[in-house]
Amino acid sequence: MIKIREATPADIPGIATVVHDTWGQDILPDVCTAQIDRDACALWVAAEGEDIAGFVSAFLTMDRKGTRRWEIDLLAVRSTSQGQRLGQRLVEAACQDAKALHIPVARAAVRAENIASRRTFQNAGFTTNGEIHKLFLWTSTASNGPSIYGGGVTFVPVDTVTYRGLWLEGLTAEGTQAEEQRSTVKMARSIVAWEGWANTGALIPAREEHRLASDLHDVAKLHGEFYCYAKSMR
Repeated sequence: MIKIREATPADIPGIATVVHDTWGQDILPDVCTAQIDRDACALWVAAEGEDIAGFVSAFLTMDRKGTRRWEIDLLAVRSTSQGQRLGQRLVEAACQDAKALHIPVARAAVRAENIASRRTFQNAGFTTNGEIHKLFLWTSTASNGPSIYGGGVTFVPVDTVTYRGLWLEGLTAEGTQAEEQRSTVKMARSIVAWEGWANTGALIPAREEHRLASDLHDVAKLHGEFYCYAKSMR
């Protein structure tokens, strides 16, 4: 019988196998350990004895106003164990951690083409406004010159199971000028280079894509289209 439970250090190799089989990626074992140990993170597994059938990871972030958010970051269930509502049960377990920490909202970005994952979050009580978002990524670039960033942009450093990086929020908000965007991305890429992180990225509503400076658009990697899901924890 498959049981949903909090992960232990002994589960990390099994999580690594699920990640590799699902996305062809490696994990950061130290991040997994931190998510097991820290209250501001969560790592749950679907386990049958010592065999890991799936997992979910989550962590705390804040917006520029100090509002706390519970990010359901990665969710995966191996193909041979699908069809048992394991994904939904994992998401629901991670949400219980948010409630225990009195975090007002849980959220997740789900690939638009991933119908199964979208259904999982809907069944777990999440909703979406149906707006497409595009994820743009910029590689690290060291910079010796001065840089500033637009005051409306929020820098969110993240340690995930598969990468360390920097999220930018509000990059294309109304009123943000192209030069502010360039300075902001320059600073973010410099921070990523200094810290040795993977990249910096911005999840931009498709209706705002035209506001992104054309040169930033050209050098970014488009990493897919997503729907944003959210659920109140109150």
